[in-house]
Amino acid sequence: QEYLDEFCYRFNRRFWEPEMPLRLLNACLAHTPVKIAEFG
Repeated sequence: QEYLDEFCYRFNRRFWEPEMPLRLLNACLAHTPVKIAEFG
């Protein structure tokens, strides 16, 4: 099952190429910033 899941994920991901910059921008805007002090 794991192999099939990975195959389907990679197969479907090839259609996302043109959308990647927009997806990244949406992800950045949807989340609150994390300060460096919170990692310490």
